Amino acid sequence: MKIAVVICEYNPFQKGHVYLLAESARLTESDRTVCVMSGNFTQRGEPAIADKYARAQWALRGGADAVVELPPQYVLSSAQFFAIGGVRIAAALEGDVTLCFGSECGNTYKLKEIAEYEESQNFKRALNEYLAKGTGYAKSYAQAMRDLNEEYADIISSPNNILAIEYLKAIKSTNSDIGALSIKREGGGYLDSQYNDIYSSAGAVRAMLKKGDNESVKKSVPEFVYESLKDFDYSDYTASQDKIFALLKYIAKTRDLSSIHGVKEGIENRITAALAQSRDKEELAEKLSTKRYTDSYLARTLINILLDNRFDAETLKKETPQFVNVLAVKENSKDILSAFKCRVNVKNSTLPNGSLIAAADRLYSSVRSNIPDVMITLK
Repeated sequence: MKIAVVICEYNPFQKGHVYLLAESARLTESDRTVCVMSGNFTQRGEPAIADKYARAQWALRGGADAVVELPPQYVLSSAQFFAIGGVRIAAALEGDVTLCFGSECGNTYKLKEIAEYEESQNFKRALNEYLAKGTGYAKSYAQAMRDLNEEYADIISSPNNILAIEYLKAIKSTNSDIGALSIKREGGGYLDSQYNDIYSSAGAVRAMLKKGDNESVKKSVPEFVYESLKDFDYSDYTASQDKIFALLKYIAKTRDLSSIHGVKEGIENRITAALAQSRDKEELAEKLSTKRYTDSYLARTLINILLDNRFDAETLKKETPQFVNVLAVKENSKDILSAFKCRVNVKNSTLPNGSLIAAADRLYSSVRSNIPDVMITLK
């Protein structure tokens, strides 16, 4: 069986995602398309605007055959581990598997060149020199590449190119026997916040929802997604962030923050002090903000505190999936579930004890809304 795999978030699902799924199936001539999707929290460290089952249903209606969950320990981490988690799940499929991903570059071979270059001693030396000066990783990475190779530096200035390179590095580092195909991204860029006549980015759609610009939302997403979002209450979504802040104030002092995933270089002391001195989430964000760490890193770390996520980096590098959590599958595509070489879980209540997925779902239900318990099947 030929299988195309797309690692995604769909927050929300927009027309560019329909294009990528269609191109993935066409170019790989796949029999099935599987999405490995983040659950109820995203890599930005935020609650998704719709629960994971709603977003999985969008994916099925937009062209996928099945959607399985990328566990929170990979989602709420750096791009490196986000990629490793997705690749591990893709590699758990039996068949002719190709990982498909959008990028501004669109040239798989060029992206592989850069992935290999990043493993060179010259690049590692330059990167470590900037890190030793106290510069944050993202800026050190960009500056080291700029010093050594202008062409590559221009390519890695685009977020989807960076993630594409991480996918390629993850395939190599995990010795995964899967193919890779980069598809050129069309329309708005990852960081765009404005409507685009071709395809508006998911970030732009979130910005439209925040402004209440339903007309632009309607033009940017498939009709079935718009039906779900037309009555979206952004103030209710904002309130979920207030609830997260309140939970952090309550729980942070009960946790050993130094053992939480991603906590490093004494950031736990900064978080503890900022929480004690802040009256709301805006003040907390202001006190935590620093040139050394990105806002996304800080937001992820706060959610990891609430989840008591103690997965360490070395574990994530070596861990192979013991099970996949299925969120949605088409009735006539259920054969794809038997292609997984690990256990298949279809109901939240049967998740293994200690699964971080269950913890993330409980947190999401606490701050957003109750979610379904079992995978969705569509005809």
